[in-house]
Amino acid sequence: MLMLQMTGGMGNQMFVYALYRALAYAGKQVCIEDFTHYGDIGRTDNCLEEVFPLTYAKAEKKEYNRLTDSSLFLLDRMRRKVFGRKGRVYQEKDAITFEKEIFDGEDAYCIGYWQSFRYFERVEEQIRRDFSFDLAQLSGKVQVYKGQIENTCSVSLHIRRGDYLNEKFAAIYGGVCTESYYEGAMDYFREQFPDCRFFLFTDDAAWGRDYAKKGDITLVDCGDMDGAYADMALMSLCRHNIIANSSFSWWGAWLNKNPQKQVAAPKRWLNTSAGEDIFYKLCNVRIDANGRRVQ
Repeated sequence: MLMLQMTGGMGNQMFVYALYRALAYAGKQVCIEDFTHYGDIGRTDNCLEEVFPLTYAKAEKKEYNRLTDSSLFLLDRMRRKVFGRKGRVYQEKDAITFEKEIFDGEDAYCIGYWQSFRYFERVEEQIRRDFSFDLAQLSGKVQVYKGQIENTCSVSLHIRRGDYLNEKFAAIYGGVCTESYYEGAMDYFREQFPDCRFFLFTDDAAWGRDYAKKGDITLVDCGDMDGAYADMALMSLCRHNIIANSSFSWWGAWLNKNPQKQVAAPKRWLNTSAGEDIFYKLCNVRIDANGRRVQ
């Protein structure tokens, strides 16, 4: 049994599910453990089955205890104290580098983010079906944005702030998606498509309202009613995309069905990794922190 740990927000969960589908397609016995990071003992936003038409095999706590050697029975606790933990755990080495070894495993608890299309390329069409959006159920406000996006040369502009502004994450994310990066990306699309319009998606609406005062930017503010689901759906409807170094942003662009789409991405994804697999078959142009085109 391969058991995948689910963790993080919507974008991270989608990558875990995509790997789950790929492993099942490869003939593996696989399930998803979704109880250690969510619910009463953790985060409460395990949302995939709520927002998408999909289901997955759920891990049982007995099997989780076996693979992680975390049984609370007294004899097991005493054994661990004397001999150490004997769990069968596979830890991803790099969140944005494809590790084909995961497909060789048979019995392990797998911890990682699995952020590359390489993992699920063979089941691409299935993943696109599973991650389909039902926009008809969303609010009238979302429908207005949808109409504007579909009737213009729309470019999604995702600017993540929130935790990315926290100094404790600077070593990982800092200095990647700078203001110059976004300005360089917008200049690229203005050159390619002079009539384009940017639709700004951000987790900081107050800041976004000021930033969107530029003449060719519209702030998309769906409020809390429709949440992240509406944002990602609307991103995917844009003709082109400017993404942040964010799994949420990645999926918004990847789910874009426009066969002529162009996607602008930062030169690097993380300060802590030189991995390139995150960009596999997604980006047309890469732009560095100074706004220069490097691809």
